[in-house]
Amino acid sequence: MTRVASVFVGCKISQADSDAAAAELRAGGLLGAARREEADVVVVHTCCVTAEAERKSRRLARRWARAGKRVVVAGCAATLRPEQFEAPGVELLGERGWGALAAEAGGAGVGTRGSEGVAESSAAGRTRTVVKVQDGCAGACSYCAVRLVRGRPWSRPLADTIAAVDSALAGGDGEVVLSGVDLGSWREGSLRLADLVAAVTACAAFVEQGPRRRLRLSSLEVRHLDGRLLEALAHPAVARHLHLPLQSADDGVLAAMRRPYTFAAFREAAALARAAVGELMISTDVIVGFPTEDEAAFARTLAAIESGLFGRVHVFAYSPRPGTAAAELPPLPAEVVGERMARALAAAESAAAAARRAALGRRAEVLVEDRRDGLARGYSSEYMRYYVSGSARPGAMIGVVATQEYRDGVAGEPAE
Repeated sequence: MTRVASVFVGCKISQADSDAAAAELRAGGLLGAARREEADVVVVHTCCVTAEAERKSRRLARRWARAGKRVVVAGCAATLRPEQFEAPGVELLGERGWGALAAEAGGAGVGTRGSEGVAESSAAGRTRTVVKVQDGCAGACSYCAVRLVRGRPWSRPLADTIAAVDSALAGGDGEVVLSGVDLGSWREGSLRLADLVAAVTACAAFVEQGPRRRLRLSSLEVRHLDGRLLEALAHPAVARHLHLPLQSADDGVLAAMRRPYTFAAFREAAALARAAVGELMISTDVIVGFPTEDEAAFARTLAAIESGLFGRVHVFAYSPRPGTAAAELPPLPAEVVGERMARALAAAESAAAAARRAALGRRAEVLVEDRRDGLARGYSSEYMRYYVSGSARPGAMIGVVATQEYRDGVAGEPAE
């Protein structure tokens, strides 16, 4: 029987699409490979958010093709610039559904179309499932190609979402992540994201499992943080972590990026979230080297990173994306962008170190994901990496007290 593996580059949306493809290919009669090296067919879900993400996507596809696999590429980068994947052994999914691909590869071909991420899988050994509840974006950010390839907004029905969450938790997952390209724009009739979060946390699996199960949101735009959503996010089953993309702390750059807020409005929304939810770690994305960013604008962004507002900052160097308005702007010199990247990355590491120090001596609920070098590893509700002594096995939700900074997180002991 043909064995298949699905891999991804990029965000949790790409991960959800990868999981959905794997599930549908198995439903179409193919056998899931226990290890990627054992697969006959490797599906690569690509990313186009930056030029580096596209390069990683190309390298991953060509690596598996060189290993003698049949490689099928799908996802954002394959849609944006399909020609970049022309290489021996690499083919585009194109307009085929996963069922058609399964039939070509020797399966029964009865799977459903996978482009909407309708299926999730709770693979053996997995402790977290990403459930895609929204896709597409109606925004107008001048630098973003993702909205060009993902199309108009689409929302997964509430009942379908609840069924997917119940299935994941019944399968033993300790955490479910709701994801979307523009997650806050989820809607079904008059229902909004606040209603979806409230419905998920009220579903039987969360009620029955209590503190042993957790809900996390992948990423939110600050414009969606209204009072009803903050009330829903205050539920004890919801992770005390929000990822709120900032991109720049300079209002002029934000306007050129066509981001619909000022830094003051962003900061106010973050403060309201902390007041409503309580102990809350906020992570963010920052773009360095946007064409209109001068030294004063960069200094404002650097100050925001250093302000203590964020516990984790993902720093990206701006890269022009084909088909976007910002790609027409004169770029900054590479050496200027490189120098600013170095400063921003150093500030981001300092912010992360401060968050690690703040965790010391405090109890956290940690979902154990795996074990390495005699230690259990996992993430807290605040999305801090923990390394824990003792015998806890993957899938367990355990109380931990952090005792010291360790590697990319903190080390701790099980709480009594």
